[in-house]
Amino acid sequence: MAPRDQAAWAFTNDDDAQAMAGFLNQRLGGGSEIAWVESVPLARRLNDKVMRYLDCWAELAEETLLEDDQG
Repeated sequence: MAPRDQAAWAFTNDDDAQAMAGFLNQRLGGGSEIAWVESVPLARRLNDKVMRYLDCWAELAEETLLEDDQG
């Protein structure tokens, strides 16, 4: 990930969100905070760009899991 790149991920479970932020900070940030969790009321809508981004990550994760299962 390049500096200043920003992405939004949506989680329905705070523990899952905290775990992902911790993982990203440890693995990609080398212990520095590069990811954090913000609570957003469900009344706010995610725009189309964010939804496309989330869909791309979901597809990548699915492909990675399929490759791991085959290996």
